[in-house]
Amino acid sequence: MPDVLILCYHSVSESWPALTSVTPSALAEHVDRLAGRGYRGATFSDAVLTPSPAEDVVAFTFDDAHRSVLELAYPILAAAGWPATVFVPTDYVTERRPLSWPGLDNWREGPWDHELACMSWAELEHLAGDGWEIGSHTCSHPRLSSLVTPQI
Repeated sequence: MPDVLILCYHSVSESWPALTSVTPSALAEHVDRLAGRGYRGATFSDAVLTPSPAEDVVAFTFDDAHRSVLELAYPILAAAGWPATVFVPTDYVTERRPLSWPGLDNWREGPWDHELACMSWAELEHLAGDGWEIGSHTCSHPRLSSLVTPQI
């Protein structure tokens, strides 16, 4: 049976030391190695809902809609002819504000503040037009374990 791999990334940066960031060269190496092993790129939905019975499939996913995905990941994946999936916290796109929640706030007001830029709806539409899948990642990116479930 062929493999279905789902790889989850967040941002792509030459220098940002965040644990959720990958360098463009590392991402390109991941793509090259998988392509060299015969994998075909797919969106998350295609990979899990309609896996190929005859070939290995890999889905690259990106949480949070960092603008670096458009600027740095998109060209790498496009060169391979592969789509990807971006999961978007929609309030940040609509309000055109930097990504900000516990774990990211410590990067504000410093040399990596620009890494918190979120894609716009037009930029996401551009990716969708090139075969990328755009999915929801909540509206405001709350820490889900902290949400209280109402008693019925």
